[in-house]
Amino acid sequence: MPRFRNLERFLPPNLTPMGASTVIPRLFDATISWDDIAWIREYWRGKLLLKGVLSVADAERAAALGVDGIVVSNHGGRQLDYCVAPIDVLAEIRAAVGTRLAVLVDSGFRRGTDVVKALALGAEAVLLGRATLYGLIAGGAAGVDRALTILTTEIDRVLGQLGCNSVAELTPHFVRRT
Repeated sequence: MPRFRNLERFLPPNLTPMGASTVIPRLFDATISWDDIAWIREYWRGKLLLKGVLSVADAERAAALGVDGIVVSNHGGRQLDYCVAPIDVLAEIRAAVGTRLAVLVDSGFRRGTDVVKALALGAEAVLLGRATLYGLIAGGAAGVDRALTILTTEIDRVLGQLGCNSVAELTPHFVRRT
């Protein structure tokens, strides 16, 4: 049975993973603010990524605070119903921050075509937690390898169908916006 190893010391003993999902939300600090990000930046000289950015205004604020990169993310859509999909705001965020920030994205990416769209719209990387997690559940380390092979094969196929030799050739014009 999967366990929340990094949170176990905060959870009641013998709590199942399903039961933990009722406790974990109470562990989050709802008072975190931009001042906290500034404080972290002041004391942390390493690379700093801020996850959960979904607007140009927040991306600009992160850049102003000296954050090195952002993850455009709605955290898989689990925290807020009807939240904007990261893919829908990715291009405008990338256009606004240019090269001042590294821009990564997650939330809802399941196929190689999804990854190619995100890269074309300006993401430098796509985080794929569920794809690898499902592979792990289905087949352990070999399942993770298989999931990644499927994704990279799909990415290679889509690049070929678009006439691109590498992801570096992707631009927003490859994505039709309706």
